[in-house]
Amino acid sequence: MQKQEFLSRWLEIIKKSSAVLVYKQEFVGRLLTAVRNCASRHTYDPAWARALVEVVLEAGTGRDLEVDLGATAAKMVKYYWNQTVFFDLIQGSNPCRQPDLIRRVRELTDNYYKNRRPREPVRFENAGFNPRLKEKLEEHVDAAREILKNDVVARFLGKGPLQGEFVRYNRGEDTLTLPQNAVSAVAENSALIIEAIYYRWAQILEKYNSSPRLNRKVRVIETDDLRDRPLSYYARYLDLENPGRLCFLCGQPVEDPDLAISHVIPWSYLCSDDIWNLVYTHKDCNPAGGRPAPPEFFIARLEKRNRALLSKLADYVETDVVAGTLNDAVNRNLVRKNWICCQ
Repeated sequence: MQKQEFLSRWLEIIKKSSAVLVYKQEFVGRLLTAVRNCASRHTYDPAWARALVEVVLEAGTGRDLEVDLGATAAKMVKYYWNQTVFFDLIQGSNPCRQPDLIRRVRELTDNYYKNRRPREPVRFENAGFNPRLKEKLEEHVDAAREILKNDVVARFLGKGPLQGEFVRYNRGEDTLTLPQNAVSAVAENSALIIEAIYYRWAQILEKYNSSPRLNRKVRVIETDDLRDRPLSYYARYLDLENPGRLCFLCGQPVEDPDLAISHVIPWSYLCSDDIWNLVYTHKDCNPAGGRPAPPEFFIARLEKRNRALLSKLADYVETDVVAGTLNDAVNRNLVRKNWICCQ
């Protein structure tokens, strides 16, 4: 091969690589713009964007990708199920009239838990549906696909705009096509895109939910581990103030097989395990799931308990994270503030 010919081919390769890089950067930029401009009257847009990224990651790169909207609809049902059973989040502007898909998911969860006691949160992936509920699930996924076809997808894609060379979709169709380079761009930048989606989703939820840690609650979609450490870790602290292990709710001693470390203000509201909200109880005294905010009597008792426990840990507030957290909670009156908001 002549030297000139070699250089020409090499320049062509460089130009082609540069063009692909520019395309990917442009696509990611437009996709992030679409995410940032999601409609705020409900959370359909970020939920669908997250489903699209998940489909791409499952399919892999190296070719154009035909995305079945039914597959993204099924993933949206999964997301809303998990956020509903764990945190009961409001996903739209009118809490009394939630968007159709959210209403359908709530109907599905209510039917699932109808005869289940206690109402322990079960992730969608682990829920076993009987034939009747499977039929309902398929019906809801079909309805979600129609919502995507007739409203969400075309509106979302038009905001970048992503239509044309980036995404090929005609309103009302069951599938859309992502070109090979767009697929690669999503896969290569998936972490950044997912972070942007979760941030925007949490922003929208802030308008309709007063509960804390919404960004973490949104992420229940992809993680089984919502705890920093097992609750048994806090036993060493609780024993300092309650060595006899008396039940916080009934006042009777608790034997080991029946011993539980429980949240006074529901975990589904706080989404955190803090010493100032943890107590010993009988397992039957404090059933998990679906529990409302406690009466003020228990809040006053918890505040008194926290002050007594802090006196035991006073020498460690500067060196022990748990003791420091308790000191901060007492000084900032976090028990009562969170209880008021939780109601």
